[in-house]
Amino acid sequence: MWYYVQGNQRQGPVDPAAVAGLIQGGALTRQTLVWKEGMANWVPAEQTELYEQLRTAPPAVQPPPAPVPVAYRPAAATYPIEAMRTSWLWFAWLTGLGVPLMFLCIGIPMLIAATVLQFIMLYRFWAIIQDGRARSTPGKAVGFCFIPFFNFYWIFEAIHGLANDLNTYARERNIAAEPVSTGLSLAWCILTLLTIIPYLGLLFILPLTIIEIILWRDFTRSATAILAHRQRQP
Repeated sequence: MWYYVQGNQRQGPVDPAAVAGLIQGGALTRQTLVWKEGMANWVPAEQTELYEQLRTAPPAVQPPPAPVPVAYRPAAATYPIEAMRTSWLWFAWLTGLGVPLMFLCIGIPMLIAATVLQFIMLYRFWAIIQDGRARSTPGKAVGFCFIPFFNFYWIFEAIHGLANDLNTYARERNIAAEPVSTGLSLAWCILTLLTIIPYLGLLFILPLTIIEIILWRDFTRSATAILAHRQRQP
């Protein structure tokens, strides 16, 4: 009666007829460790009397190689360049007029419209640089901004992180895009948090508005430069 090792586990005992079946099926090969009563140690099967059976056995069928996984890379979105510029112009006008008029009723609808447009543009900025290495997806960048308290942290990723990722994307591809000011993006995030301070926060609304318009202009310039470069590619 024979014993053999399979998958680091001892199998057996098996009689000679079963051993022959194992050899024909490829489960027992020349290198399989075997042992039977009377042997001092476990040895490869080819070093035993089973060698003749192994020599005439058909070659073992090799399983097909496992497919190599292909890393998923989201496709970068493309938008009309003029539409991107027009969006920023509307955003600048709605924000610039809405803030001084917010103490009047007509300023509130303008600021609401500007905020909606701002998030649409933010989504598009992130969508343009999706190459599998961007720190956020467009939906995540916008959606996480609406999570209470967590969004205090997330705006640094969605806005300051966008400035860094836009610059990196353009630099790695030798795109002639004017760099987005990471200083402005960081200042925007900090001033946004300061505006939530009761009463004192009103002092930061004006500088925040100015920085916001300039920063979104820089985002737009960088994004449109990337789109223009992409359109020139064959």
